[in-house]
Amino acid sequence: MKVLIDTNVMIDAITKRDGASSFSADVIAMCSSNRITGFAAPHSFSNMYYILRKEYSDKNRRIIINEYCKILDVVSMNEDVINAALNNNNITDFEDAIQYASAESVGADYIVTRNVKDYGRSSIKALSPEEFLRTTEKERAT
Repeated sequence: MKVLIDTNVMIDAITKRDGASSFSADVIAMCSSNRITGFAAPHSFSNMYYILRKEYSDKNRRIIINEYCKILDVVSMNEDVINAALNNNNITDFEDAIQYASAESVGADYIVTRNVKDYGRSSIKALSPEEFLRTTEKERAT
């Protein structure tokens, strides 16, 4: 199974910033153990580097990003991905449209995000980390 991991899930798994962060950490652990193939869009790393600046030093942010690059496959960002995002009339937020186009480019089965509503008209199902874990448990049970 292929999943695109949204930036917010990666950040939650590191910072434990809300009560649902353990679900994000569990999704990342599934990627790390190769139970699923996790992907990340390249801009997620620059966003994460910037967002984590108040909590982590430059050195630690670089270590975090390096570790994620060992766990997740980084989607190739090219003109096709950007054009797909620009031409996507179903997702109005450009950053989300890039996430979606990245997921589409690798044939992802799901987008795992805390912002499920932003992908409401997406043909790739967006699930919260908690919903994703429930879904994969059900699929394994059948």
